[in-house]
Amino acid sequence: MVSEDDPIALLLRLAGPREAAAQKRSGRVRSEVWAHWRAEVRTVRRRRMIFRATVALAAATAVVVVIARGPWNPNRTFRGAGGPIASLLRAEGSFRLTGGRPLAIGASLLAGSELETGAGGRAALALPGGHSVRLDSETRVRLLSGPALQLDRGALYVDSGPGRPRRAAVEIRTEMGLVRDVGTQFEVRLEGNELRLSVREGVANLTRAGQTFAAPAGTRLVVRTGGAVETHAVPRQGPEWDWVLAIAPGFDLEGRTLAEYLDWITRETGWRVEYAEPAIARDASTIVLHGSITGLRPDQTPLAVLPTCGLRHRMTDGTLTIERQVGANGPS
Repeated sequence: MVSEDDPIALLLRLAGPREAAAQKRSGRVRSEVWAHWRAEVRTVRRRRMIFRATVALAAATAVVVVIARGPWNPNRTFRGAGGPIASLLRAEGSFRLTGGRPLAIGASLLAGSELETGAGGRAALALPGGHSVRLDSETRVRLLSGPALQLDRGALYVDSGPGRPRRAAVEIRTEMGLVRDVGTQFEVRLEGNELRLSVREGVANLTRAGQTFAAPAGTRLVVRTGGAVETHAVPRQGPEWDWVLAIAPGFDLEGRTLAEYLDWITRETGWRVEYAEPAIARDASTIVLHGSITGLRPDQTPLAVLPTCGLRHRMTDGTLTIERQVGANGPS
């Protein structure tokens, strides 16, 4: 209710009702208001969709970063999805998983296993691809898939096998360079600020600072921190390789032929074999051996094996010459 004394109310009654807007104009206004409202709604929805997509993309990127970082973290110990990548063939002295328990002969090792030898300790491993790997004293190494090994200190020896088909070349990774075998026998030794690659047979490659250096048999490459790669000669047999012989995996003599034994011993020692008579060379593949040479170094075994075949040997400048014992007439 409005008071009769209200001047504004009195003026409104005197003015009467306003003229109604034309229908066409009202429709245009409604259309414009409706279009503006829809545009505002679409803008809000678009902003929400962009926001949600940005959040989702950020989350996905975070996941990718976590996945990508995993395998490259040098401090992480991880388990290989493909099962064991090495097995322990032999160990002497102090040898264990880093920070863990000693290992039993025949133990399987997974990717990420960290192995360490102490003073006087050594070990021999076998990789599924057919490689023989040996660790010298005071050595720490991590097994990686690939196959690859991360050498932190000490020395290791790799034998890729005589003409054996392999799944992949072995890589030895160090802070001073990457070594890759090309079907060979070689030693990698990391001591202080010096890396040495010594090749006994075949060829090994050293990659450093974007450059690759090939090292053929009888060559040693030496790298020092901040220095150039030096090339030296290294003997293929002798004291340089004594520690390799000391931890060589055993040879199962029983039922093997003399020819198989001689192939093994020449590969382990770097010796050459000559026969005093052609007939001995022909008989070597038919002479069957018996017994065991467990506990002997490869270079100590001829004195135990050859006499059982009616043979003896002479050593001259790295050449093992095999001849018949006096009074021996043929294969035994």
